[in-house]
Amino acid sequence: MLKILLPRIEQRYALAGSVFGAFLPAICLAADQLLRDPLQASPFSFSTPIATAFALMPVFFGAGFYRIGRSKAQLIEELDQRRQTARQLLHDAHHDRMTGLANRFRLERDIQAIVDAREDANRPALLLLDLDRFKSVNDSFGHDAGDQLLTAIAGRLTRALSTKARVYRLGGDEFVVMVAGRPSQGKVEDVCRTLCALFEEPFELKRGRVASGCSIGVTFMEADDTSVCELLKRADVALYEAKKTRSSGFRFFDAVLAADMQARTAIEHDLARALAADEFFLEYQPIVGIESGSVRAFEALPRWRHREKGLIMPDAFIPVAERIGLLLPLYNRVMREACREAAKWPAPTGIAVNVIGDQFRDRTFVDYVKACLAESGLAPGRLTVEVAQSVFSLDEAVIRDNLRALSAHGVRVALDEFGTGFSSINNLRSLPIDQIKIDRSLARAMMDSRRDADVVDIILKLGQTLQVTTTVEGIESESQLDFIRQRGASEAQGDLISGPVAATDIMAFLVRPESRLSA
Repeated sequence: MLKILLPRIEQRYALAGSVFGAFLPAICLAADQLLRDPLQASPFSFSTPIATAFALMPVFFGAGFYRIGRSKAQLIEELDQRRQTARQLLHDAHHDRMTGLANRFRLERDIQAIVDAREDANRPALLLLDLDRFKSVNDSFGHDAGDQLLTAIAGRLTRALSTKARVYRLGGDEFVVMVAGRPSQGKVEDVCRTLCALFEEPFELKRGRVASGCSIGVTFMEADDTSVCELLKRADVALYEAKKTRSSGFRFFDAVLAADMQARTAIEHDLARALAADEFFLEYQPIVGIESGSVRAFEALPRWRHREKGLIMPDAFIPVAERIGLLLPLYNRVMREACREAAKWPAPTGIAVNVIGDQFRDRTFVDYVKACLAESGLAPGRLTVEVAQSVFSLDEAVIRDNLRALSAHGVRVALDEFGTGFSSINNLRSLPIDQIKIDRSLARAMMDSRRDADVVDIILKLGQTLQVTTTVEGIESESQLDFIRQRGASEAQGDLISGPVAATDIMAFLVRPESRLSA
């Protein structure tokens, strides 16, 4: 009741002080009467000053207690603010600011708590979810639209899984869903299907409707797991496999992927040693002019001659080298060796070298290429740098500047893997492109699919319109060769012409009749 009438602490203290001040004179008088000798005069004679002091005591004590109460109220308020700030800081440390979801730090804490508890009944499933076509949203609508999409996805995930699992955002376009307890594979599959279904409907953004898919890698927590890193590594391997499908899908980490992961781990340990031991070498696959039948260039292809395992192909070691940060020194070595070898060939036979994103992010890359050309004595016009479409998902401004600088120096630029993924015609218009390379997957499909055949036809006509060389990779049969010849392709590359050739066999290959194509 008192707190209702006097809600503030200082008010209640003031009342207590006033009451104490009112009763103090009476207490003093009573004590005087009890303790004083009856014959002795009382010190509390009611003179005007004493009477005034007694009358003002409730005011004095009320004011004094009010100040004490106010100091206490301020102290309590400050402590409350500190506790609130601490709670907010703790919340911010455990949650993603944009989406409000729990973040990686919270995921690590939750997994560590499970590890420390050591309960067999608590072996959760971890689902690593990655968005499809997220970069195209950022490129087409801007980063604000990308942020809106992430927030909208977080909302759908939270609403759909509020009672089934906990959702985390790792960063970028990656989310994690943790299904607690010890769920069966069937239950986790149901959760994965629920997640994929969430992406069937487009997302409404301020700039318009956007469609996005998702890929999911799944792993179960094992008894010997000691950190979230181990789970994420397995889930990432499964995610990589799931992304190979064109539509939303999921993949469980299993024994097959475990064997692949073990093999990649072994490769990780050997790569640095192999670079130092110079175990990498190049083979060269010819690119032939369809009309002339002559070899126009060779594409440099890296190989690894492992001292124990023998020949290892790029598909096995390139992704691993990229993951552990050794791709840049490896491809720089490819560039230097390819230029050195090509300088031995008769002009105008050229060399084509694949260039990766790490090289483009290196501000010294253009100078490095110039140095390789100068050291080898190779004319810049005989070097072609092949740029994959996926490279443009990186820092586009840096890539454009480097390509223009290379072109200004006389180096040819080829757009590789055209027709797959996000193939932008704008790149052909805005960049100094000299050559389009149609991916081998289209070369295989064009003979069986009218639609894919039409795609190849359109790309070849586009090359003719833009007056750039068109090269079709993966030509393995005469029918494929006839198909692209009739549609005006400039060059062909594939096993029908020749597989990769050793550096020591290049000169012999250039003069033998089998290296020519009949018109």
